[in-house]
Amino acid sequence: MSHFWLDRCRTSPAPIVEKMVLFWHGHLCSSMDKVGDHQAMFEQNQLFRIHGLGPVETLLQTVSTQAAMLEYLDNDANVAGRPNENFARELMELFVLGVGFYSEDDERESARAWTGHGVNRDTGQYEFRNDRHDSGLKTFMGITRNWNGPEIITHLVTGAPLIQASRFLAAKLWSYLAYPNPGAALVDDLASEFRAGGMRIDALLRAILMRPEFLSTEARQGLVRTPIEFVVAAMRHTGLPCSEARPEWTIEGMGQQPYYPPNVSGWRQNRYWISAPAVWAKSSFSSRVRRRAIEVNDRLGDTQSLSVNAAVDAALGLFGIDQPSSTTTNSLRQFVTEERASTRWAEQSGLLYLTPLTPEFQLA
Repeated sequence: MSHFWLDRCRTSPAPIVEKMVLFWHGHLCSSMDKVGDHQAMFEQNQLFRIHGLGPVETLLQTVSTQAAMLEYLDNDANVAGRPNENFARELMELFVLGVGFYSEDDERESARAWTGHGVNRDTGQYEFRNDRHDSGLKTFMGITRNWNGPEIITHLVTGAPLIQASRFLAAKLWSYLAYPNPGAALVDDLASEFRAGGMRIDALLRAILMRPEFLSTEARQGLVRTPIEFVVAAMRHTGLPCSEARPEWTIEGMGQQPYYPPNVSGWRQNRYWISAPAVWAKSSFSSRVRRRAIEVNDRLGDTQSLSVNAAVDAALGLFGIDQPSSTTTNSLRQFVTEERASTRWAEQSGLLYLTPLTPEFQLA
């Protein structure tokens, strides 16, 4: 299942789609360690692919009535008389609004609205059980009516909370694509375009990509690649499929494993990915890639016929590094120079091993 996704990321003619699948996987979290159903997790992954660039309401409605989310946040056990508040809370706190924009009463009443929305144990699919649903009046965000779960989502993204929902999601997506902690004015502008675009994710994405700040140095250097992004980039540039690169052997050691977010808040950023174990795991993966890249594709070719500078430029170009620092360039040139002064046999494999480990390749 991981091979399917990583190879799709590597070969997709529309990488932004898979980039958004990864975003939603870390934002609307479910994890195999609790769900335990490969089919449900695969269906959620496909769901993000189908709806991840469309109306946010459609995405939220669909994921909320799909087995992986229902099981992960315990809504399959949410029944009238014994409401479970896990999903109702995380829907507002982590998925749509953020902390401080709803009350404990809203949480309890939303949980009542979501009773009866569960999973059929025979089919493994979503099932609404009216006999388990609380059909009494509920007061949610000041409105009293017989709320049902999906109506909660509609209110959050089209009703009074709309402005906060648009700001929350705009800030989250900017932080994922550009750099963390965007300023309030930038968030307000993006949120305004998001709302004007009918709360479609592709409208928000377009607004982000068109911002001058997105082309700034801060954005270019603002994010450390996640392990998934790191291994996909290395495989894409070398042309290796998962069956050759075997990322599953080392990616967990880098700190990330597909389909296994650490908790409902997902993965954090930047320093979260920097550790001694992660460096060793990346080194091990890069070593595997260099061996198989020579044996399978040999995209770098014989560098010994080139000058030292040209050999280094070829390696940097192979891995898409177009603005290397002088430290990186000089270090690689020193390696090639010293290798040519000795045995010369490890020049090509050394460049394939070292270049993905440069600081520039670690940045998304």
